[in-house]
Amino acid sequence: MSSQGSTTPDVPLPRPELLAPAQDFTCLQTAIRAGCDAVYFGIDQLNMRTAAHNFRREDIAELSAACRAAGVRAYLALNTIVFPREQDEVQAVLDAAVGQVDAVICWDPAVIRACRARALSIHISTQASVSNVEAARFYRELGAVRVIPARECTLEEVTAIREGAGVQVEAFVHGAMCVNYSGRCFLGQDVFGGSGNRGACLQPCRREYRITEVEEGHEYVLGQDYVMSARDVCTIPFLEELIAARIDAFKIEGRNRNPEYVDTVVRCYRRAIDACLAGQLSEALKASLVEELQRVYNRKFSDGFYHGRPVASFTGSRRSQAQYRKEYVGVVKNYYDRAQVVAVTVLGDTFREGDELLIQGRTTGQVRFRPAEIQVDGQRVSAAPRGLVTMKLDQVAREGDKVYIVVLRQGKSAGE
Repeated sequence: MSSQGSTTPDVPLPRPELLAPAQDFTCLQTAIRAGCDAVYFGIDQLNMRTAAHNFRREDIAELSAACRAAGVRAYLALNTIVFPREQDEVQAVLDAAVGQVDAVICWDPAVIRACRARALSIHISTQASVSNVEAARFYRELGAVRVIPARECTLEEVTAIREGAGVQVEAFVHGAMCVNYSGRCFLGQDVFGGSGNRGACLQPCRREYRITEVEEGHEYVLGQDYVMSARDVCTIPFLEELIAARIDAFKIEGRNRNPEYVDTVVRCYRRAIDACLAGQLSEALKASLVEELQRVYNRKFSDGFYHGRPVASFTGSRRSQAQYRKEYVGVVKNYYDRAQVVAVTVLGDTFREGDELLIQGRTTGQVRFRPAEIQVDGQRVSAAPRGLVTMKLDQVAREGDKVYIVVLRQGKSAGE
């Protein structure tokens, strides 16, 4: 590890902020329950994840209240380039954000200027491709309090920006990587008319391609190696290096991801950060957490750019390599607080005692549990039939919450 990451024994390492993605209220509550310190979210079309559910301008106050009640910070991602026809909407969104959000993630100068006019804290998006100290100082002079460097920066380069620019630094620790410079790829625009700089890329880099040998016309399908589909970054194996580098915020990518992804990834990084600061982040624990992360959406893992250019880190598939998936069971009919019992109307797949269940809802977030006992009309049953069943549950669920069972994907084994 480079000297920038070294620290003296008598200087305690700061606790980095754990920043989680939220595409809707269910993911928001899930992230809060899982232990995040902050969330970032988008409004309608003015962010880099237009395919996500996103929030409406009218939701900002409710979202803010939920975060404040939990002691969690809220960051608004308004990080696309902005066209003249959208200026009024930008102003309206930022007006709604005043007094409600802790910062705005942006990089378009028009948005920066509008944030300054409203005294909104500014975090410079990774879309700005800040990759050196002078660039970070430039944005600091414009009023930025934090920069998210280009994902193509090494850990040494990120550390240099943090130590030399006088601003906070936020770095991606987990999630998808772009095969090109983030937001600068025009392949999606050319093929589908969906600009990466507008959050509308349909990721043609993840697809299977047929190439033709020019002289004799032989055709080959590039479907085995997926040479443009980068693996996801996962920093658990070297998380102590990022903490030693005193990076201010650890950001999880995934505003298109479902609640079980948010729950698993936030819980794993929360545990890893806390264990590291307590001097208990062992190799065995890191291996266990990586195994847990493999259960949910991923394209296999790599170190990203932290230790150099990942020239060989490309996945073998465009699809998720998650070992498990969820299947619909039914809905929560009622929750009885005193008895700590949940009543579920089973409409889809049934389940047995000990199976892993997920309950997901707008206010509930995600609850993960394994029923020790299932009852129908007060009688214990080993498997849940269609209709109303009850189970012990020590966490609150709400009427209308959806219930799922977690099952192993076909062709996967738990030890893979």
